Amino acid sequence: MSPEFSLIDKYFNLYETKAFKGIGDDAALIKKDNNHLWAISTDMLNEKTHFLPNTDPFNLGWKALAVNISDIYAMGGIPKFALLAIALPKVQANWMEEFSNGLFSCAKKYRVELIGGDTTKGSLSISICILGEVLKKNALLRSNAKKEDDIWVTGELGLAALGLAKLQKKIQLTQSLSKKSIMALEKPILHSSIIESMAKLSHSAIDISDGLIADLGHILEASKVGADIFLKDIPINPWIKKNNLIDIGLSGGDDYQLIFTVPKKNRNKVNLVSKIPSIKLTRIGSITKDKRLHIIDHKGKLYKPKNRGYDHFETK
Repeated sequence: MSPEFSLIDKYFNLYETKAFKGIGDDAALIKKDNNHLWAISTDMLNEKTHFLPNTDPFNLGWKALAVNISDIYAMGGIPKFALLAIALPKVQANWMEEFSNGLFSCAKKYRVELIGGDTTKGSLSISICILGEVLKKNALLRSNAKKEDDIWVTGELGLAALGLAKLQKKIQLTQSLSKKSIMALEKPILHSSIIESMAKLSHSAIDISDGLIADLGHILEASKVGADIFLKDIPINPWIKKNNLIDIGLSGGDDYQLIFTVPKKNRNKVNLVSKIPSIKLTRIGSITKDKRLHIIDHKGKLYKPKNRGYDHFETK
């Protein structure tokens, strides 16, 4: 267990809850009626920890809401309402207008209503609480992956981490790849069109915020299972693969793609979902019973990444 999750488990996950699902998933689940659950989650973005100073305020407003919406999608739910709490070192009208425009553009695209919140003075920090609705029979829990489930991943991995490396001047990229990767970092696009279908077909899911390895690891730990995944099948950005920067795709984080574990019998149905325009779904491996994650390279040998994923409290 990572230092961040050990902290949560030691100090905050202390008591039993009457919630359908409490601490330990992308969102908490609370009974709404006999057939539906409320999904409730919150994420905080702090300057210099989650975003760089001088980040475009429109993109920051978009991302602040998008990362929360992603948590609801990972539970198999539909986002409905959000509350915004923001601390500002000072009020700058132009910055606030652009931030607000970005936030509401995201809210409009994914049909979320902002219904309240709080403002205060302090270092720039944005916290959003989001509420969504989940059909009880289709709720996706990290703890429900089953042996022999297929593992599917949406989209392309590594672009956001590549964008961060570019902004930090750690890497040189072409103009077009720079633009594409920075937008992947600052303005993630979510896969809203597949959630209803994949919730019906899947056993479990999680969004990729800390990197593929770290987040798949959360499913494996919660479900007490293992996995075999194949490097040749993982949808890492081609430039990253070509330049032998595989760990960026495996562990870079901020992708906000989704991992699903799906019964093998539903493979053909997932293939049909993947034919939806602009949707990319890739099968990268399967769930095993041995409680270990094996990353297998093109020669059939185990690949060991140097980095296992992002952790806020990691010490080096």
